[in-house]
Amino acid sequence: MPFYLSIKNKDDVILKGDIPSVEFIFKDGNDEKTFNDRNDLLRILSTGEKRALYILNIIFEVEARKKDDNITLFVIDDIADSFDYKNKYAIIEYLKYMSEIDKFFMFILTHNFDFYRTIQSRGIVPYPQCLIALKNDSGIRLEQISYLKNPFIRDWKTNLSDNKKLIASIPFVRNIIEYTQSDENEDYLLLTSILHSKNNTHEITLNDVKNVFEAYIRNITFPNNNLDNSIRKLIFETAEECLSADEGINLENKIVLSIAIRLKAEEFMKSKITDEDFLRDLENQKNQMWQLLKKFQEEFNNEANNIEILKRVNLITPENIHINSFMYEPILDMGDFELRDLYDEVKRLNG
Repeated sequence: MPFYLSIKNKDDVILKGDIPSVEFIFKDGNDEKTFNDRNDLLRILSTGEKRALYILNIIFEVEARKKDDNITLFVIDDIADSFDYKNKYAIIEYLKYMSEIDKFFMFILTHNFDFYRTIQSRGIVPYPQCLIALKNDSGIRLEQISYLKNPFIRDWKTNLSDNKKLIASIPFVRNIIEYTQSDENEDYLLLTSILHSKNNTHEITLNDVKNVFEAYIRNITFPNNNLDNSIRKLIFETAEECLSADEGINLENKIVLSIAIRLKAEEFMKSKITDEDFLRDLENQKNQMWQLLKKFQEEFNNEANNIEILKRVNLITPENIHINSFMYEPILDMGDFELRDLYDEVKRLNG
């Protein structure tokens, strides 16, 4: 930080017990300026520097309360926001230090799932005390957190008889193939044809998915019933089930709905676009949804309502579908109600 603090009346603090009088010394290269008024300093600091000063004040307060042996309840709200990883983890280590002081108690609030997961894994907050706030028309309620650790590893791959978890696992397995093989791998391309509307999408069966899963995931139990059924049909049937699910984080619901939404949106656009050469070349192109949307807008620029719906599909669904198996938390903070509404709208596009 470009500033440091100095106690002007050290002798009086030590000898007479006076309240410390703090001055702030700001350094920028060879220039140095002393501020006796904290507000004067705040006017020249950036947002991050102001937060650092705020945290420094907290540390002073914590240490004073520890010295006085005071029972204290701290409410800590998004304390690590806007900091880089080095400083964020320094804050986490200090929270760990605070959690080990007998007379200190903490409520830690955050919107950052990575921060949330880290304070649990570092032993700052035990898992049973990790809660999430859910808000709906009837109010706000607290529930035990789920998906705190990778759901594919700890839940989905051993519960593939649940259609939602089976379908939601497809992007994870596709990630694994991309990381270990390449995005030109045949199995990767087959799973891509489930996540996008391709010429062979209608032909892909559960048995095809089973063969891919078992080739890349050890000790997996894939359900053996209805293996000749279409995976596309199962996706749409399962999406309908998601519409009536209870409210919550519903990570698998979000992924299933997003896959179903984009499939229906792409099928709609492909059924309308008249440029056969474009559609034929599209099979081997990346960013298919974006390219279809661009072409649809060119050819049907008078269909403003449909274009608006399709733009929402392109905006909302990619992060839910192309989910990184190690960094999935960005989609946890979003409710699935918007996806439910969007799925209904896209269904109406297809009549």
